[in-house]
Amino acid sequence: MTTAVYIKDGVVQLVLTPENQWEEDAIKSFEERGAVETEIYRGQFYNCVGGWTRWKRQSGYGDDGDRSLILRTKAKP
Repeated sequence: MTTAVYIKDGVVQLVLTPENQWEEDAIKSFEERGAVETEIYRGQFYNCVGGWTRWKRQSGYGDDGDRSLILRTKAKP
């Protein structure tokens, strides 16, 4: 997936451009949710010894490795 951040006149846009069908389907899943609650986190993903990837939420500001922007959405009740 190609990503870009576009900033103009005080408006910030995160642009995600899919490069395969799986990524296209992932983007469509956001569009199909309709009205959603969105939460924004800072954190990181890291590889585990067992061969999978975990997410680690950072507790404070400026922590090393706290580089990922995580947008979480869920359907409104």
